[in-house]
Amino acid sequence: MNTTTLLIFDKSIFTVVAYQALIFAIILFIFSRKYARSKRILGYYMMLNFIYYLYNFFYYTGNFDISSKLYYIILPVVFLLQPFFYLYIKSLTSINFKCSPKQLLHFVPALIVLLMNIFLYSFLTYNEQIQLLSFNGETSNKILKYYLYLHNYGYHYILSVQALFYFGLIIFTIYKHKKEMSSNFSNTEGIKLDWLIALLLIFITISTIQEIIGNIDKVVYDPIARINYNLFYMFTISFIGIGGIIQKEIYGKNTSSNVCIDFTEDTDIKPETKYKNSSLNDEAKKILIIKLKKYIEQEKPYLNNDLKLHDISDALETNRQYLSQIINETYNQNFYTLINKLRIEEAKKMFFNKKHKQLSIMGVANTVGFNSKSTFNTLFKKYSGKTPSQFIKENNL
Repeated sequence: MNTTTLLIFDKSIFTVVAYQALIFAIILFIFSRKYARSKRILGYYMMLNFIYYLYNFFYYTGNFDISSKLYYIILPVVFLLQPFFYLYIKSLTSINFKCSPKQLLHFVPALIVLLMNIFLYSFLTYNEQIQLLSFNGETSNKILKYYLYLHNYGYHYILSVQALFYFGLIIFTIYKHKKEMSSNFSNTEGIKLDWLIALLLIFITISTIQEIIGNIDKVVYDPIARINYNLFYMFTISFIGIGGIIQKEIYGKNTSSNVCIDFTEDTDIKPETKYKNSSLNDEAKKILIIKLKKYIEQEKPYLNNDLKLHDISDALETNRQYLSQIINETYNQNFYTLINKLRIEEAKKMFFNKKHKQLSIMGVANTVGFNSKSTFNTLFKKYSGKTPSQFIKENNL
């Protein structure tokens, strides 16, 4: 493949990635009307990618009139990419996620870069702006020299630090979510975020490649290196877009209780240590215990295959922290274990009941709140010592 063909192919990929991101953004915005805001945040992330690759398309096709004007916003856009992806993960793993003033700090670097562009880049002539975009450092203009230094070195290192910072935040957020699952969910299918963990590996790889490409471009434009990078990024955008569309909202619709309460795994911390600062007094405990037992016996909420801790806390008009405390102290187990033990006991009753004899094992599993046959079999054996098939055979059912 000759150089001309490579350049054409390279420029074509910029267009494909740009409009690929735009299509995903539109789909995510449409989905966000029905579901929670996490899809909308991911849609903004895709729009930022669209702007970034559109700029690159104009730049590498030699349309400097447009690219010189887009330079005002393109670096702020780059500084927003990682914060928006982090906020997507945060919104996905947080109940009642809201953009607080504290979270607006994530946008400060992009705002600073935008202000610098407005007050400094504006003083450059058109030719000097083109010099800046082409990394041409031979100039007597002090502003241009300062800008070139930032463009070639400063932003490069700042973005590298930002990448490491958000990589750490993303790891911590997913790790925290995984620790909290047993305290908040009765089923973990579809909420483990394994695709995001895989994406972290891609994130590391892309960051490394970006560093290499950045250094290559300071010396010479290498179309093969850039083609490989852009193809890899095209795959990544597809992976994120499809994963984001398929990913169900973990907490469902927003609720009003305890927006900022965080939980740790019940089994990691002893109740007397975990809840020593709880404001729930003994009398309130007794009332809540009675209400919980009555609610479980009469309403059988565990039959809901998507039951979450906050569903019961809303029904009992209490908060999630108090309810988690009651479950942990009264039953000496976390929410996930309590609900699934109740489901297994209900399944045993159904196996003994001739009325349900026509149901298959999976039919029983679905009826008592399980989405997965493998999960049902695993937990049935864990809590009863036998698989469902062994239990039926041994009891001649």
